[in-house]
Amino acid sequence: MKKMKFASALLCIVLAMSMLVPFAAFAANDHWGSNGNLSKTTKVGFYIQINGEQMDVNGNVSARDKKFFTNILAETTLKENLNASYNLTLDKDTDQSELTDRLSSVPDQDKVFEKVASQYKKTDASIYSSNGKLIPWSKLTTDYYKIRWYVLKYEQNDFWHVDGVIVDLDTDEKISIVVPDKEAERAACVEYDIKSGKFTPGFMNVMANRPHSYWDGSNEELVVDGFHDVWYTVLDEKSFKANAATVPSNLIEAAVAIEKLAGARLSELDKKLQRQYGRIDSQAYKQEYVDRTGSGKTLYVTPFITKMLSSKYGVNTDKYVWLAMGDSNGNISKVYVMDRSMANVDNLFDEE
Repeated sequence: MKKMKFASALLCIVLAMSMLVPFAAFAANDHWGSNGNLSKTTKVGFYIQINGEQMDVNGNVSARDKKFFTNILAETTLKENLNASYNLTLDKDTDQSELTDRLSSVPDQDKVFEKVASQYKKTDASIYSSNGKLIPWSKLTTDYYKIRWYVLKYEQNDFWHVDGVIVDLDTDEKISIVVPDKEAERAACVEYDIKSGKFTPGFMNVMANRPHSYWDGSNEELVVDGFHDVWYTVLDEKSFKANAATVPSNLIEAAVAIEKLAGARLSELDKKLQRQYGRIDSQAYKQEYVDRTGSGKTLYVTPFITKMLSSKYGVNTDKYVWLAMGDSNGNISKVYVMDRSMANVDNLFDEE
């Protein structure tokens, strides 16, 4: 009987002591470090998981293969050193401050996005939304996306890591970065459908064409004639054929910039001119213009676009041939961009 009383008393003591041990909130493992168990460094590095996957969750935190992550994007330190076995995971509904409050600082998200773009654009990697839509790198900003940091953990052979995923602000869904093989075929041309937002890799032919001009008329009555001694290279939109090649990042960014500038310039014209001037070629700037005799103002459409594309976006017509197609309402509906060197297209017809 005495032995049973002793055993019962011992069990009560054990249970009482266990209740004194604090439970870690938000999937934290271990508490703040104690002497002898502290990590060797307080350095913290920030990384993005490129597949849009939270790889570390409560009860399953470990070192991960670097191929699933960006290079280090920012650094900081812990406010106070931690036990080397400590880790903290957050789900999407948990306040980020549970993690960030342990850090001396948190990087600016736009600057992180800039570093991600800088790392992957040169490899022709693409960003894809949760519905499979390709996203231009120029839209990877805090206007459209955010970073959700989901784990703080110590890498024994490295330092403290904070990993995160990129999340769409509209859908709250994670996005992924797809990196093509170095040997993968690159498309020489891309078709950008503005309404669907789809970028399609492919190839198309070029053809010789003459520029035309409008003059000696008002906005209601236009006289059209061609410069019969001038030929220049244009894209033949009827010849476009899609393929499965990787779309180079520079073609995507060029298409987005062309749509923006061509659409803005086209919208300045009255409705009749918009309908008649719905095809804007990269090479048409040599002679093509619209003269509004009523105001005495000559509105150069393509020269403005090519100048801005070159100075602001690096889209040079010596490198690219492009075409912006407008609909009957004067809106740009499709843009085609071809890399001259990749398509082996010389300026065969660009002569006056």
